[in-house]
Amino acid sequence: MEFSKKEIITSAWNILKPNLGLMVLVIVFIFSLNLILGIVQDRLLQDVTLQSILFTVAAYLFQMGLNLGMLRICLNLIYNKDGDFSQLFGSFHLLIPYLLASLITLSILLLVAAPGIILLLSSISSDLDMLQAAETWGGVSTTIPVLIIIIPLVYISLRLQFYDYFLVDGESNIVEAVKKSMAITKGYVMELFLLGAVMSIIVLVSIIPLGAGLFISIPLATMVNTYVYQKLKRAN
Repeated sequence: MEFSKKEIITSAWNILKPNLGLMVLVIVFIFSLNLILGIVQDRLLQDVTLQSILFTVAAYLFQMGLNLGMLRICLNLIYNKDGDFSQLFGSFHLLIPYLLASLITLSILLLVAAPGIILLLSSISSDLDMLQAAETWGGVSTTIPVLIIIIPLVYISLRLQFYDYFLVDGESNIVEAVKKSMAITKGYVMELFLLGAVMSIIVLVSIIPLGAGLFISIPLATMVNTYVYQKLKRAN
């Protein structure tokens, strides 16, 4: 399958452009709500109580539900269906499957990073002689373990990045969503990495005009991800 970054970004933009108003409204709403919840959490967490803990948990769950709703809107737009602001609140029933799938994903990431973490911890010995030696060759001794942690984490993260799309798409259960994400990304890791790098640069550049560009770059980045998901799924 051809994986052209230019074609993907252009196609995603063409889908986003007639629906830009909707997506900007969604981003503004989510950003404003997160800001309000953040302020309330900061005040509540000044004194840690059961009430403050429950509010914080509820706030995080609500934010997750909105993020799933945004994916639902993007998927509808990709599938040439009507997108509507109310769809932002239509995926809260997926919170438990999403949390469980995220837990599985996190477990996999920890598993692949474990060898590097163990090696890193062993290189940072509590023994005084080892610490003194680290002053001279510590950079070398920690670089390899860090690479052994980062490289597998990036690789597996790229392979697993679409599990939430499969859940929202309504085609898969928790385990199947993780497996299908691994399946459709096989052989496209480098392309996904480079595309992610390009989109990261676009998002960073959009911050320059007082952050206003984020209201376009974030919807574009989400739409690009959604378009790639659909493209890879059709190719499998």
